Amino acid sequence: MIYAGILAAGIGARMHRQDMPKQFLHLGEKPIIINTLEQFLINPYVDKIIIVVPESWKIFTEDLIDKYDNMGKSITVIAGGENKTVSVQMIVRHIENTWGIDDSDILLAHDGVRPFVTQRIINENIEIAKEYGAVSTVMTTNDTIFVSADKNTISEIPSKSNMFAAQTPQTFKLKTLRSVFEQAITQGICLSAETELARLCIRLGTAIRLVQGEYFNMKIINPYDLEVANALLRERET
Repeated sequence: MIYAGILAAGIGARMHRQDMPKQFLHLGEKPIIINTLEQFLINPYVDKIIIVVPESWKIFTEDLIDKYDNMGKSITVIAGGENKTVSVQMIVRHIENTWGIDDSDILLAHDGVRPFVTQRIINENIEIAKEYGAVSTVMTTNDTIFVSADKNTISEIPSKSNMFAAQTPQTFKLKTLRSVFEQAITQGICLSAETELARLCIRLGTAIRLVQGEYFNMKIINPYDLEVANALLRERET
């Protein structure tokens, strides 16, 4: 079974909107989260979709999804956690408690505010996760990265050729991911303090392969990003 986990539990403080989390703002004629969701609805390999949202927006999300065609796919909305790592753990628990987990099960964890993910990226994530167990979508960076240990002076300038910007999906065999969370609990690692799931996996000995992303697979975080995304959408539509 191939599951897509859409991560939309944040409140989007950097969008500076008090009335609504950013994932529910409109991109073109549809909310951002619906634009994102549709990329997984049209994918022939994705069987079920679980969306994590803030508890207080769960009913709103269910009503929103009812307005759009689910293309025959199962969509479940659950409340998310303090960060993406905890939200993914909650998705894994929901899957295990509802359907069980077997050797072939795969989970794609994708940001709800990355609506321009392509079918090529989704498909490559699935293929490589099946073979290697864990994969992350990345992009090469055009910028030189400075590291500052004291936040005042440069302490290191890593080679640009070794630097990659993280995107999503991040995709895992569900048994691999469940094992990571079980190890973390056993070792007393606080998941609410671990904001990067990939870092947790590496820390616990799970190697992560890379899938090449796209520059336009952008994450909509602030008002400027939303303007750029709307411009990109208009360009595609024309």
